[in-house]
Amino acid sequence: MVLFFLAFFTIYLAMHVFTWFRFSSQLLLRGRSAATGYIVCVLLTITPFLAHLMPLSWPRALVYTFWQFTFIWLALIFYLFLFQVLILALQQVLWPFIRNAWFRISPAIACSVALVSLLMVGYGFIEASRPLRIADYELESSKIVQDIKLVFLSDLHLGVQKSSSRLKDIIALIEDQAPDLIIFGGDVVNDHLEWLEDEALQLKKLKSPLGKYGVLGNHEFYAGLNKSLALFRDSEIVILDDETVQLPDLSLNLIGVSDPALFSDPRKHQEEVTRGLLQDLNQDEFNLLVSHRPWGFEEAVRAEVDLHLAGHTHNGQIFPFRYFVRLQFKHIYGLYEKAGTRLIVTSGAGSWGPPIRVMAPAEIVVVDIVSTRNQGVGQTSLIRTLDIF
Repeated sequence: MVLFFLAFFTIYLAMHVFTWFRFSSQLLLRGRSAATGYIVCVLLTITPFLAHLMPLSWPRALVYTFWQFTFIWLALIFYLFLFQVLILALQQVLWPFIRNAWFRISPAIACSVALVSLLMVGYGFIEASRPLRIADYELESSKIVQDIKLVFLSDLHLGVQKSSSRLKDIIALIEDQAPDLIIFGGDVVNDHLEWLEDEALQLKKLKSPLGKYGVLGNHEFYAGLNKSLALFRDSEIVILDDETVQLPDLSLNLIGVSDPALFSDPRKHQEEVTRGLLQDLNQDEFNLLVSHRPWGFEEAVRAEVDLHLAGHTHNGQIFPFRYFVRLQFKHIYGLYEKAGTRLIVTSGAGSWGPPIRVMAPAEIVVVDIVSTRNQGVGQTSLIRTLDIF
């Protein structure tokens, strides 16, 4: 963990220093003005650490404001850095043609970079504040005794930055779907669990005939496992901690895999746990695998799992992060199918860090599993997918 913080500080500071160096050069700043900017860079770099160290006894409004500033700035410096890198690359290519004009146009370029970055962050803040969309899928299966409508949501990231009213809107959207089953895909919480009494009460009031189930995400461990589990108990959400729950009256098995955040090789651990849980599945029953991270799909295919649900990726959350996410996850968003097994990866219902989303809208997933028991034996097929905005 110490190495992670050191790496984060080093990279974050380097982003600030490079960005300010470019701006100060473009704006022709010298002496004290330029030097003061580097001091501000250091102060801005440590704000995420200061945010997490703020005592819970401090006024919530103050803590909220500081967190919002800290993580909106994180998004802004990302775009400032990104655009300055692109400008630098373009400058190198065009330098023979713009050499004589550079000092005349560079202040305008600096202002343009700042303006476009602000517009990107502003757009992302608006997009993250919009009502969640519904990603709607429909499956046919002869394994299910009756039709089942399930709602799957992941990555709420409840904490300092998430308002109670926002959660009320999400719950109202879920209730409008009249689900038979609700499944949480992890990262329900993010931080400051002591402040989530109202959120836990709201989740407790959320009902469905077949119950509410969930798996642990990495942030449940970061926020404190015991506190997270206590919140789930208060919310009446049954956590599947590397275990299976059978719903025999429906011929349905729920298989939950906890996030491998605490292990040195998380992917290997998750795949090994998944492989063990999927041994000796009853193929005459509908087998539904839930994991926070979209790993283990190959194991699910080999075990002939009917449906695998996952989250964690946020579909990149802030464009163009999805291309970096692809370096770690083969499946980052949407529906994937192989040998009769389906994987649905959601973009998530909340946001982590910066309260913005750019080209990655928040959503809940609705899956209608239509029973065709009288029409065949042991078959599941996808018949419709639809996004409703």
